[in-house]
Amino acid sequence: MTEWTINPGDVVSRADLKSRYGGGIQGGIISSRDNEHVRLFSDDSKAAETGYRDGWLAEEDERGAIFEYTGQGLLGDQTLGGNNGTVANHVGKGKRLHLFVADGKRAGSDAVWQRYVGEFALDEVEPFTFRRAKDMKGEMREVVVFRLRPLGEYEQRKEDRIGPSLKTDVRRFGASRTESSLAATEKHQSAKGERAASPAGVAVRRESDLRTAYESFLIAQNHSVFRHQIRIKGYSAAFWTDLYDSTENVLYEAKGSSTRKAIREAIGQLFDYRRHIDESDAKLAVLLPEAPSSDLRDLLAVVGISLAYREDGQFIREMF
Repeated sequence: MTEWTINPGDVVSRADLKSRYGGGIQGGIISSRDNEHVRLFSDDSKAAETGYRDGWLAEEDERGAIFEYTGQGLLGDQTLGGNNGTVANHVGKGKRLHLFVADGKRAGSDAVWQRYVGEFALDEVEPFTFRRAKDMKGEMREVVVFRLRPLGEYEQRKEDRIGPSLKTDVRRFGASRTESSLAATEKHQSAKGERAASPAGVAVRRESDLRTAYESFLIAQNHSVFRHQIRIKGYSAAFWTDLYDSTENVLYEAKGSSTRKAIREAIGQLFDYRRHIDESDAKLAVLLPEAPSSDLRDLLAVVGISLAYREDGQFIREMF
């Protein structure tokens, strides 16, 4: 292993980083075959040209802080290949992610100083998501947005935060294109590189597999299926619905288990999401991996929410 000797808050040059850890000096994501260190560079002055911003989300969740980092690729839709794939699969590849933000130009030079924020890992529950942004030609495209969790010491400055949305904005995306769970990440991993599964990760992977299977089930019946990305005024984070069947006007929330806790959570999410989307008259439904108890069926019926679940490899639908 190659020792990492830079501390959060240190300011260095790309040339210095190359001399220490190899790789190049150009690009947003740089790695070397000779060591495990991957450098991620964020520069707001360049991001502003294409209408997106990297940075800390103002809202922390129960697992702490998140830094959103946009993937590499200047033209067309970004994919999880190349350097983006290295980030997406960094655990399986034995790579460590080190984040830098641009911190002004060197005197008498166009070279930009890089301030070290800290070491990060992808969020194990939602490693990445997608965002609409312009490419270098001004064409709208989809970009990969990695959700980074700090490991150990890190620096969090106010100027590195993503500002809150000025208005509520809702957009539709094709459901498969926005897959962002561990299952999607694993599609791009080699057989040698597997992510260690935590209980949270296993639950979300199960949810993702269920959602993907049900999407295929709906598409096989010639239904059009989408997801909504919801950015709420006053919040910096984006929220995603699970599945929206526009053919039947049904909004689904998928859960990786059929427990009371999971179903209660799904009920709250469905009512919260529906009030923000254009399809405010959408029917609501919970998608589960197996049939719930009769009491939980009654709970869903009381609040007017339909039920879909898997049984013997088939999907059963109730109360639609």
